Amino acid sequence: MDPTDKAVYAALASFVDPATGKSPSSDADLGSSALPEDVPTRRRLAECIGKTIYTVDRSIKRLEERGLIRVHRQAHPDDPKAHIPSVYELLPHQPSPAPTHKPVVVAPRKRLPISAAKRARIMVRDGHKCQKCSATDDLTIDHIQHWSRGGTNADDNLRVLCRSCNSKRSDGALEGVDS
Repeated sequence: MDPTDKAVYAALASFVDPATGKSPSSDADLGSSALPEDVPTRRRLAECIGKTIYTVDRSIKRLEERGLIRVHRQAHPDDPKAHIPSVYELLPHQPSPAPTHKPVVVAPRKRLPISAAKRARIMVRDGHKCQKCSATDDLTIDHIQHWSRGGTNADDNLRVLCRSCNSKRSDGALEGVDS
């Protein structure tokens, strides 16, 4: 809710009779310009919140639309241009339930290719041989922590394995290398 709307609602609540939920009506003589202090006029509401009368009018309209107040507007019986203070009624409000958040579904990460330069750098670092069986044929680059389990393409997460050792590892640990 807009802070101005909250302020207008609170100002109205200060004028409202707790027993009836309504603001007092003007029992003063219709010709008299003096109103009792407990009658909420647009000017008094504006003074309470430190805003203009027009701001109060817009806020009252929004509060009505939200079903928080009911305004009983009064017309002067002799002069339709004369302003008579409205009677405001605070309506019972049921707070809306807190929004439920849908569970966050993490999209699967798109697997990034290992560049040729990085592949060459890892091969040189590991001596162009399998880190498990020392084979020099049919070599692959293996992720120590699998990509599917959050591993990255960082150099310290890559190593050289032959295709046979890499396929034996599958998605688990490779005895002797991973332990």
